[in-house]
Amino acid sequence: MNKSDLVDILWREFPEFRRRDLELIVNLLFERLTQALKDEERIEIRGFGRFIVKRQKERFFKNPRTGEEQIIPTRKRVIFKVGKDLKERLNQHALASIDLGTQTFRLLIGKASEGDFKILLKERFNVRLGEKLTKEGRISEKAHERGIKALKKIRLLLDKAEVKEVFAAGTEVFRKAQNADYFLEQAQKILGTPVKILSPEEEALYTAKGVLFSLKPESSPVLIIDVGGGSTEYILCHHEKPIKIGSLKLGAVTLKEKFFPSDDIPTSKEMEEAKNEITNFLEEIKYLSPAPHSLIATGGTATCLAALAQGLERYSPAKVHGYFLKTEKLKELVQKLASLSSSEIKFLKGMEEGREDIILPGALIYSALADILNSKGFLISETGILEGLLLHLIEKRPIISENI
Repeated sequence: MNKSDLVDILWREFPEFRRRDLELIVNLLFERLTQALKDEERIEIRGFGRFIVKRQKERFFKNPRTGEEQIIPTRKRVIFKVGKDLKERLNQHALASIDLGTQTFRLLIGKASEGDFKILLKERFNVRLGEKLTKEGRISEKAHERGIKALKKIRLLLDKAEVKEVFAAGTEVFRKAQNADYFLEQAQKILGTPVKILSPEEEALYTAKGVLFSLKPESSPVLIIDVGGGSTEYILCHHEKPIKIGSLKLGAVTLKEKFFPSDDIPTSKEMEEAKNEITNFLEEIKYLSPAPHSLIATGGTATCLAALAQGLERYSPAKVHGYFLKTEKLKELVQKLASLSSSEIKFLKGMEEGREDIILPGALIYSALADILNSKGFLISETGILEGLLLHLIEKRPIISENI
């Protein structure tokens, strides 16, 4: 890694800063480090290690061929001593979790660290595996090709990180598709590990595990909602323990295919019919007991809405995670999205590529949830099922269904 690479990483992590300002900071840092080493100062970077300058004494050297004697002058050497945290991470092998969803395939590679983990890599691939699934009941040939292409990319990333253990899980699309087994056979050959098809209950439990390890709501009970491509999972938790789990056959992709067949600006009739469908599906959430005091939204739809609400030039996990999406702001977004075609939505600040035609259906589901629960808004979680799967792998517990 050179200075330019470091600036690129910082720019992605802190998009609110200008690139030239970050370049200035990095240059100043390297100048300070260089001067400190020249002055023989000890440099310690917490959690990483220490740079120590050591002097080599002047010594005599005799050339064995000519017999000529030379004096080798005093030299300085920079010695790096690995810090405890870094040493632990270097000595541990990498683990990975893979979430094969209806809309996206996602990969998380990390290393265990005292009940938590350090993220090495997090990637997502828009595959739309559930495209036309509602009408045809099968994974289409084009969707199959996109999925296999994404899996091959994931395999390369696993090899590059020298991952030793993988937990791959599939969700709604594999529960519904008639030809799911054919895709799963190929997936196992590519990944080198079987894909576990999660039940709706398992999917919800892993999601709750991933959300609650990083977000601690101020009030309880809390309702966690994940609007996916083919289904919506919800988990009612009290004092961080799931007490009610449910799965609705309602997702952003399925809603789009049923009520918004074109990518044009939706008609008032399409909007009304979609809202009625959503209301019917959400009836069971309306009377949850005990009633939730706070709501957490997770998954691709939720994080995309948070990015849109903030008008982010580039996606920033730090700006999305923990963001509170107010109901009024959500409704403003719904109105804006409903006034645009998919090709126009694509260019909105904060819009995730490949989600432009399904973000409105997803937003409608969250808006209806806010209404029926009379909520002021949603706390957005950047973590979810992917982190839950990795934590479960780190803990080396039996498959979660054995403990339900």
